[in-house]
Amino acid sequence: MLAGPGSSGTDMGTTTTSPRISRSGPRPRIQQVAAGLAGTIAVLYGLLFAGVLPLEGATAGELGILGVAAAVHALIAGLLWWRRSRVLWAAAAVLQVVLGWMYIAIAAERDPAFEIWGVTIRVVSVVLLVVLIRLLLTERRERRASRT
Repeated sequence: MLAGPGSSGTDMGTTTTSPRISRSGPRPRIQQVAAGLAGTIAVLYGLLFAGVLPLEGATAGELGILGVAAAVHALIAGLLWWRRSRVLWAAAAVLQVVLGWMYIAIAAERDPAFEIWGVTIRVVSVVLLVVLIRLLLTERRERRASRT
């Protein structure tokens, strides 16, 4: 029997999995979840940019920002899927905080201040932020454990 990810493969065909994030081997499930969440945000931004989802009172500049946000999140989703990098995880987390802050700051100038799609994106963004923080903390804990 083949050994699964995180297993030693020495127990007569039984495998054990580890929740640890290693730099080699298959992507951990939590990293796949992060990529899926970033991809979901990219799709939502893209649908708003393309006018498929309704966005009341959006200017051309705001639509351009949505297009850039869609492209950036698509890139992040791909990188999260293919790369394991603390720098990537941290940068993606910072981006979620900055975009959330911008959304709230700009809301006072918009009518309506908050719309369903913006709130939906923010909710998915908060979940992505939590997952990214989890990835960062798990990696940090592993580094400390490997030093001892």
